[in-house]
Amino acid sequence: MAELILRDLCRWDRRFVLACPPGLSEESALERPISWAISVRAAPPFLPPPRGDELVILSGRILREIQASGLAEAEDLLDTLAEAPIAALVTEPNLIEGPVGSLPLLLFPGPLPLDLEPTLNRLLTEQRRALYRLSTELTRELSRAALSGGLDAVLQAAALASNRSLLLQDSEGRLLAAAGPTPTPAPPTALAQARPHPATRLLSESLGERLLTAITAGGRVAYLSLLAVAGETTERDRLVLSLLAGLCASLLAQESRTARPTPSSQLVADLLLGRVSESTLPLVAQRLGLGPNQPVIVALLAASGEPEAAERVLRRILEPSARDRSTPLGDTLALLLTEDEAAAVEDRARSLVRPTFPEPPALLPPRFAAPSVRNQPAWFLVFAEPVPHLRAVPQGLRQARFLAGLIREGALPGPIARFDALADTGPFAFLYALWGENRATELARSLLGPLLEEDERAQELLRTLAAFLACGSASEVAAHLGIHRNTVAYRLAQISELTGRNLADPRDRLLLHLALLLVSMPPAEPPAAQ
Repeated sequence: MAELILRDLCRWDRRFVLACPPGLSEESALERPISWAISVRAAPPFLPPPRGDELVILSGRILREIQASGLAEAEDLLDTLAEAPIAALVTEPNLIEGPVGSLPLLLFPGPLPLDLEPTLNRLLTEQRRALYRLSTELTRELSRAALSGGLDAVLQAAALASNRSLLLQDSEGRLLAAAGPTPTPAPPTALAQARPHPATRLLSESLGERLLTAITAGGRVAYLSLLAVAGETTERDRLVLSLLAGLCASLLAQESRTARPTPSSQLVADLLLGRVSESTLPLVAQRLGLGPNQPVIVALLAASGEPEAAERVLRRILEPSARDRSTPLGDTLALLLTEDEAAAVEDRARSLVRPTFPEPPALLPPRFAAPSVRNQPAWFLVFAEPVPHLRAVPQGLRQARFLAGLIREGALPGPIARFDALADTGPFAFLYALWGENRATELARSLLGPLLEEDERAQELLRTLAAFLACGSASEVAAHLGIHRNTVAYRLAQISELTGRNLADPRDRLLLHLALLLVSMPPAEPPAAQ
């Protein structure tokens, strides 16, 4: 259990003023532990045998009685106190001239109360009881958290119990786990001042105070810190840090025996699929060479043909740093790129595209197109729009999957498409909000009706409608589909009858074109986390 120190007493009773002898800093004096309070007596033996870390109370009244009796001189008494293993001397202002060895003095404003000894001991007893109760409850909570979730869960439980921010950093200052409202990592200069557990160091910072300790486990050194508002660090905080440090040391020792570093590809996958907790996000970002609040772009690279083609493209467009932030995701390779990296990758990828490529996009997905539908590109690369921070990368993944699905469906030509480039996405940029929504299917079915049936006749009419909306005249449709002009006219009449739309009306043609775009969108995918 955490020890009570002079700092606690000075906080409980603001009447005490600390006076330090030369060579003893105020910070060191305040960190001195306290056991009990004992009083100097007027008759021998003047002081009960101290056991260590006592507060010795010396009042002006008692000192005068000792001097008047002639049994001892004040200087001899003070020399005895200076050599005793006590925490501090509690006395009155102007009673003692000069320092008493290396003892700090706690000065009380005015004559010391006669009941000061029992008052202080009662206060120390009450505070120790409160710490014991907290220690019992917190040990139970931390043990439960350690069994269920490891370091992250343990720090989260301690942060909830203490209402403080807590951080665990490795020997190089990298974040291992964090929890609480404002978990700001300690700079290397602060870590260098840490004391080995169970000792702590209280550091003043621009935003408050940091209580810091160093722990060693499995041959590794780590630093545990607790953040508080300036002047509000208490004995409860030291207890929390002490219990947490012991448990973290045990967990780190277990990890060093059994765990291996998580591959960067797994970290990328966890980010994309929304499996990274808020507390570990800074650590994951650090491992990947990114900032937690840095804008990033999700890209997907895939090949629809020989696997060697994808490998060749990958080697030619990706820098080593980008490869370190890639992971297989289904039949695609997912990438996390900075904005500069994405621009460079896109430039290199476009340099691989022949000037004659691509063909105009199809108006229908392959399931509705003619049997002679053209092949997909040998490879494609799609980019989501930049997301503002790493927590939002699942949104970027969904956009990239949408573009990949459009290229696979033949609705976009590829092989390169950017979500934020209207020239690449066309009207699909506006329809993205409807992707996977039931209302998109309902709208398409209300406009096309029987044309969406799976029979050959319905698909024939659907291809004719798509060609008419693309070409604009029956003659061009006949030439495009390789059928007679009269056949086109007959099919268009059937389409008007089945849909209830007038193909000569621009507004009806726009609605039918919208419906074709909706059925050209790829099938809905599950949320990223699934």
